[in-house]
Amino acid sequence: MSSPFRHRGIVEGFYGRPWAHADRLWWIEQLGRLGMNTYVIAPKDDPLQRERWREPYPAEQLARFAELVARGSEAGVAVGFALSPGLSIRYADRGDVETLLGKLRAFAALGSRCLALCVDDVPTELAHTQDRATFGSLAAAHVALAHEARRALGPEVLLWLVPTDYSGNDASPYLEELGAQLDPGIEVGWTGRTTVPPSVGAAEAAARAALLHRKPLLWDNVPVTDGPMRTMLHLVPYCGREGSLAEQLSGVLLNPMQHARASYVAIAGAAAFLRDPERFDAEAAWRDAVRTLGVGAEHAFETFALAHRFSPLTPDDRDPALEAAWHASRRGRSFSVTNELRALIEARIAAGDALRSGLEDRRLLAELEPWLAGHERESRRIAAALDLLETLAGAGDSLAKSLAWIRCEGRLTRNAPAATTSYGPRRVLYPQLVGLAAGSAHFGDDPALFQDRCLADEIVDFAAARAQDAVGPRR
Repeated sequence: MSSPFRHRGIVEGFYGRPWAHADRLWWIEQLGRLGMNTYVIAPKDDPLQRERWREPYPAEQLARFAELVARGSEAGVAVGFALSPGLSIRYADRGDVETLLGKLRAFAALGSRCLALCVDDVPTELAHTQDRATFGSLAAAHVALAHEARRALGPEVLLWLVPTDYSGNDASPYLEELGAQLDPGIEVGWTGRTTVPPSVGAAEAAARAALLHRKPLLWDNVPVTDGPMRTMLHLVPYCGREGSLAEQLSGVLLNPMQHARASYVAIAGAAAFLRDPERFDAEAAWRDAVRTLGVGAEHAFETFALAHRFSPLTPDDRDPALEAAWHASRRGRSFSVTNELRALIEARIAAGDALRSGLEDRRLLAELEPWLAGHERESRRIAAALDLLETLAGAGDSLAKSLAWIRCEGRLTRNAPAATTSYGPRRVLYPQLVGLAAGSAHFGDDPALFQDRCLADEIVDFAAARAQDAVGPRR
């Protein structure tokens, strides 16, 4: 069955260390296997892509890029490249324009047939006097630059523009001018109603298409974890995207995490959506992706992944199986540690060692290690709280219960809260920005700051409150 989306793939567009060449080759293979057809290399922290965009790539780097393009051709994946000159370019300076065009032509000479001009995350107004005098507006400067690139590259190269005002549903003078003046053959990126939208609806995409006078390309910031999201590991199900989006979008490119292999879980789920959006089953796709990635330790990887499903798409997801068993153990004022709850937490404590010994993909294991250590620590905190609750619910005297509370707190000091996030965040900000034009920006209506959402803390705090009630000062 052919996909209704023209473009399906990933844009390596995060802040952080760019992926290694070996991981890029691996991803080309995976994209082809998943039925995806596009991979755009656009890492924000590649200095030659952004801050030092005027400098040419060295010959050895171009040779690696050429290998990616060739491997992509074999796999049915168009490998493209992006440049982000917006921090320093002088749009009216012919030398700057020719430097940019020459660098884009070098990518095309490698055989790349999709290139991107990214002017996102840059000043929202023209910074130079000559530019203001020549163009009058930022949109006019971007239109002129994109048209120069279009002419230089020729019709055989697909050109994308990621605009400065890239998120939100509202019109702006920048977008109105851009949509009206830009060559209709140049595609334009859009992240949805915010930077990391919990959902993307067909009506929203249709409105953006009308504003831009073309179907937008959805730059979907899933499962990216850069900036303030760095403590997160988004092993998330792909969800919240309407099946009818294909009628309003030219395609979907996902922005992965700095952790190349771990990004597979969400991206494989997205690939299943893009193949058949109307019959897509997010949970089935998640389970299939977890099994595929966790070869050698499938059960342990799924156990671990359950604690890392939290994201703006799934803000109530902190480990569904464990949380269900936890709530089932609480019956009003009574509490009992069920065998199911005890078995689940023991499996979570053991998951890290099982992955270290059995997981076949050792590059994936290296990516996961900070979260494996943190997950075990958080799981041991839960186990300490459960042991305390079990003693409090038993028939022992107040001395036994007092000593149990002391032992519990001692165990908690040996397993201090982790810097990485498992079982939901203690504090994380998702940059839900909209309206990035004319010196303004604000956060949209979607939740951005999540605080006190860690299931481990909830269980520990519950146990401490029960202990206080049981052995606290006599009234």
